[in-house]
Amino acid sequence: MGRPRPGAGGPARRRAAGARSGGRGRAHRTTSVPGLAAKPVLDVQIGCAPGETDAVVGHVRSLGFEYLGEAGVPGRHYPRRRDEQPADVHAVELGGPLWTDNLLFRDHLRAHPEEAARYARAKREAAGATGRPLAYSVHKTATVAELLARAREARA
Repeated sequence: MGRPRPGAGGPARRRAAGARSGGRGRAHRTTSVPGLAAKPVLDVQIGCAPGETDAVVGHVRSLGFEYLGEAGVPGRHYPRRRDEQPADVHAVELGGPLWTDNLLFRDHLRAHPEEAARYARAKREAAGATGRPLAYSVHKTATVAELLARAREARA
C-alpha cells in the first residue's frame, strides 16, 4: 500500500484542523513509522484541551469531514474524509490516556523494527480478513494491546 507523504493534506488543512481550532496535531500510527506499510489515508491525532473537543470536531467537520462519533473507542472523536486525500482525525484529550498511548505506540514501533514487523503482519492479516475499516481495527486489537504493553514496559 502507498503511504501519504509527511504533511499530506496541505498546511492549510493541518492549520485549520489543529491550531485554529485549539488543538495540537500529531501524525501517529503507521503513517508515521518509516518502512511500515500503511493504507493511503493520512492519520492525524489532535489533542484537545478540556472542554474544547466539540469546537475542534466542529471545525474539522466544517472542512468536509464526516463525523462518526467515538466509533468504538471511548474518548476518541473520529471525523474522517474520503476524497482525493483521504484522512482520519482522532480528536482526543491532550495529554490524556489515548494521546499518550498512541504516541508511545508510534515511538515504540519506530525504535523497534522487529515490533513494527509484527504489527505489519497483523495489519496484513486484518486486511485480508475484512474490508471494513472498523472491523479491520477490531481484528488487530490483540496485537496492538500486546505491543502497547511491551512499549509501556520498555518505557518503565
